[in-house]
Amino acid sequence: MAFDTTYFIKTYDENISGSISFPGGKDVSIELEPWQLPSSLDTALAKHDSTVRKFQNTLVKEKENSKSFTPDTGFIVIFLAVFSFIIYKAWKRSEYDETYSQTIFPNRAKKKARSLMTFYGNELDLSDHQLASILTKRFPYYHQLSQSQKPVFVERLQKFIADKIFKIHGEKGFKEMPVLVGAAAIQLTFGLQKFLLPHFKFIHIHPQEFLRVRPILCFLEGNVSGHSINLSWKHFLQGYADTDDGQNVGLHELAHALYYQTFEVEKNVDKGFRNLYDNFHVDGNKAYHTEKTVAGGLYTEYAEKNFQEFWAESAEIFFEKPADMQSHYPQLYETMKQLLRQDPINNNHSFTG
Repeated sequence: MAFDTTYFIKTYDENISGSISFPGGKDVSIELEPWQLPSSLDTALAKHDSTVRKFQNTLVKEKENSKSFTPDTGFIVIFLAVFSFIIYKAWKRSEYDETYSQTIFPNRAKKKARSLMTFYGNELDLSDHQLASILTKRFPYYHQLSQSQKPVFVERLQKFIADKIFKIHGEKGFKEMPVLVGAAAIQLTFGLQKFLLPHFKFIHIHPQEFLRVRPILCFLEGNVSGHSINLSWKHFLQGYADTDDGQNVGLHELAHALYYQTFEVEKNVDKGFRNLYDNFHVDGNKAYHTEKTVAGGLYTEYAEKNFQEFWAESAEIFFEKPADMQSHYPQLYETMKQLLRQDPINNNHSFTG
């Protein structure tokens, strides 16, 4: 899954531009100057290509070096339609809010702003029973574990949550947020000795796509930046709602975090993972170049952007479409098994102690 969903990409540096893309849909390119972007544009319009195209057609490209924009009548009409759509969508409560509305945290968050809540993981006091209950209901990977592995998973999860500070960008903070995001980290690293990813102290959870301003203006489903892991809650849940489509933004971002912890920070790293990654580099590069030709087809186009995106998407496919990975690239699957010390096909999650 592409962890950058880019919609409107153009900054005051006129040499920078980009495209808009949606998984499973058609690529649509829309050029906008920074001052043309409606601040409250709802990304749900991505599903309405005709509306987006009409919106695009109303934009008048200004002369070079001009920084003024005068909307014409067509633009005003379309903008009002967009604004009305946003109001309607805000009025209609999200299905995810409905699903999780009974599990909201007590009012003990540190609020620095009306739309931001801060939860310190070591103060959440979630019992092992609570964690196991949430995992049983919401986290399919947990079901696959043996009875002896489940307590180990919960123990690791408790430590991971306690090590983090959770920033909830919204009016609601659900118990499932730290539990399920933490569980994704434990899933990825369950075969490794080191699993805390201590460089990433902050986990930011947004209701849906969030805006990044630099280096280019775009909306994201998730990213890793500085000491933070940033995720769209909506897309995180979608990743675990369908566990065999090869798209999971949680695993994707945590794979980036694992790589960064190992090779950039170079502290508190799993030495076995670090030493075996060279094998992934060799076998992954073969698959990477195959995917960039007509012979590919297992990975998305976004994975072809660079080898780091290929690595992150490999983690998604390894857990969600392991048989397909083994069929397309048997040596790469064997390498991933050794690297993460797990074998999803045979339901073998070999925690190493």
